[in-house]
Amino acid sequence: MAKKSPKRKTASRKTASRKTASRKTAKPAKKAKASKSALRLRSGQAPSKTKAAKKKVAARSAASRKAAPAKPQRSTMEKVGIIARGAAATVVAAIAKRLPWAKDENDPINLLEADHRRFEQLLKDGEDTTERAIKGRGEVLDALTSELNVHEAIEEQILYPALRPHAEAHDIVLEGIEEHHVADVIIKELHEVRKDNEKWGAKFKVLKESVEHHIQEEERKMFPIARGTVPREELLALGVRMRALKAELEK
Repeated sequence: MAKKSPKRKTASRKTASRKTASRKTAKPAKKAKASKSALRLRSGQAPSKTKAAKKKVAARSAASRKAAPAKPQRSTMEKVGIIARGAAATVVAAIAKRLPWAKDENDPINLLEADHRRFEQLLKDGEDTTERAIKGRGEVLDALTSELNVHEAIEEQILYPALRPHAEAHDIVLEGIEEHHVADVIIKELHEVRKDNEKWGAKFKVLKESVEHHIQEEERKMFPIARGTVPREELLALGVRMRALKAELEK
């Protein structure tokens, strides 16, 4: 066999060196692509990024950067008193509560609970559908996606920051943010599954259970704490801000 000349060997080595270098430079691009994909998955966004969804992501990002220091823990008796006062205030507020978003109503808890009743009905409607109800499932999912985005943005930008500095509410606020994230991820996956696929019904049931648990946690724990710790005037001011943000996000 004829031996390669020194010039051919050198040219061959240079070609191999260039191929190796191009492979090395190609790898970071793949990593960057994978990173963007992972970011989209963690955001739990529906296919279209609405104004509410962007506001919600911004609020979560700000909350993770600025962890407000919790106030000193109160005694057990003090905590019981706060929750009791909050429960009593809830009963009083419930007497005058009826479609609060449609009236001149600025009690933030009443406004959020009105959303909760709406979500419960949508979740029931979705669970009652069959694999043949493709259009109905799509309409329920679209309504849940847009309305949950607005509701979560209102809570994460207005209510949660007001409660987080209070030791009694600090942990449940953090849990609320994570529960919002879980719901967002499931909703994103529901948009990606065919409406006539048996997996859609199973995923929707998990979403229903997750959201209903979140509603119970807020109404039985978080909202009574809010009424027991935040002065009435401040609560009403939060309600005014909620109305303004809701109007902005629904434009």
